[in-house]
Amino acid sequence: MLSPRGVDGGIQLECRVNEIGRTCISNQYFSPPVHLSKPYFDKESASLLVNLSCPTAGLLEGDRVVSSIEVGSGASLVVTTPGATRAHFMRSGLALVEQRFVVRTGGFLEFNPGALILQHQANLRQDTILEIEEGGEALLVEKLLPGRLAHGEIFRFDRFASRLRVRMKGRLALLESFRLSPEDASILPWKKSFPEPIYGAFYLFSEKVSEGLPSRDEIHAMATGKLLVGSSVLNGPGGWIIKLLAADALSFKGAVNRIRELLHCDLGRKPTAFRRY
Repeated sequence: MLSPRGVDGGIQLECRVNEIGRTCISNQYFSPPVHLSKPYFDKESASLLVNLSCPTAGLLEGDRVVSSIEVGSGASLVVTTPGATRAHFMRSGLALVEQRFVVRTGGFLEFNPGALILQHQANLRQDTILEIEEGGEALLVEKLLPGRLAHGEIFRFDRFASRLRVRMKGRLALLESFRLSPEDASILPWKKSFPEPIYGAFYLFSEKVSEGLPSRDEIHAMATGKLLVGSSVLNGPGGWIIKLLAADALSFKGAVNRIRELLHCDLGRKPTAFRRY
């Protein structure tokens, strides 16, 4: 149940290729708790970089954030955030995050925000829809911390629910739904793995990897006593999921950065430098 005290806002962003062949923003709108920074065109990766920031303290009870991002034919867009997003204490309600991404023919979208931190008694529901036309490519990255590690606040959030639906060329490629709550067995695999686990996931969609993921063996070889990693192929025209669980922030950061580099290489792309500020 949403609180009437919450903020109802978000972002609408559309981009296209302009007359000189660069990706540019063709339409934009945003309102708190989201702010759109000045975009930057990265010549080395030929992608437009957009930073989404949060001018408020983070996600509070009753907040509803709706994001709509469309990448036009042949355009290349990378969306990130300057830092982590915090889901704060919620007395009885919850916060909602609704995301819809569309990648047109030949377009590319990387959605790679900072980590989501589930603080004490946070209750968050996230619903994501991704639609990819023929020849389109997308890389979605998720990072999740079950509390503020420095405050010893592990697994004290209330609930996190996530639903992801992906359609490629009009066909359902992925339907994933999961819920985490310290009150049931959903977090036991995390707790049994590491005392302070950090979770990450990469969702890669491209016809270029329909016959296999070139970096799969190297990604699996990254596993150590402080890092669990695995991958799965989707039943569709080119989709992969890579998930990892790390024991500490240093192991997590190194793995996430390396996996991102490898996946971009698999697509024949150069990663865009985030230039976070």
